[in-house]
Amino acid sequence: MAEALKIIYQNKDWITIVFLVILVVLTITKVVYNERLSHTNVFFLSRKYLSIYFNKEKRKLLNGFQILLFSVQLLALSLLIFLTNVYFQFEVELLNFKGYILILFWVSLYYSSRYVLGLLLAYLFNFINEYSKIVFDKSNYFNNVILWLLPFLILSVYSRYYNKLFFEITAMLFVFLLIVRYVLMLIMNKKLIFNNLFYFILYICALEIAPLIIVLKLTF
Repeated sequence: MAEALKIIYQNKDWITIVFLVILVVLTITKVVYNERLSHTNVFFLSRKYLSIYFNKEKRKLLNGFQILLFSVQLLALSLLIFLTNVYFQFEVELLNFKGYILILFWVSLYYSSRYVLGLLLAYLFNFINEYSKIVFDKSNYFNNVILWLLPFLILSVYSRYYNKLFFEITAMLFVFLLIVRYVLMLIMNKKLIFNNLFYFILYICALEIAPLIIVLKLTF
């Protein structure tokens, strides 16, 4: 515990910069997409806006709002993985800023390769509409996860006392919200999934499991 706190203390300067970058991106998003960001905060509580925005954005999933929130996803998720490594020290070589940058690179590679591979498979098997719907729901729910997680992530770094407790709460909350996310996706898309069960299994194997295994193999 003391060693983990020491590592966090030594890294606070660049971690602060990461949080500042996240804050700047969220501020820009708030100014440009105020209503959209407000609705994203409540997707777990109200799903009606998902359908509304999908009908507006389904032909341009990589719009400005999604790109801004995706950058926040990458920065925050990489920081969560970094803090997990600090507390459990799986890889001692990754306990500094260079380690964070490496984690950020692999997380970015994972999501980028998964998206590109997904598009190729969707066009190849002619289920681009179904793929777009699933990607849209997953991306927006994950935006909601990250926005709810950020305050706990900040407390895990800057709280003078109970750092480990806040980190454990953050980690448990993250896992819980991911489970809720998948359950809601299954409920919302159950008809789509059962009518395209082969493609759903292909999606799980090729786009959820395979890229993760490849990244882990390349990392370790």
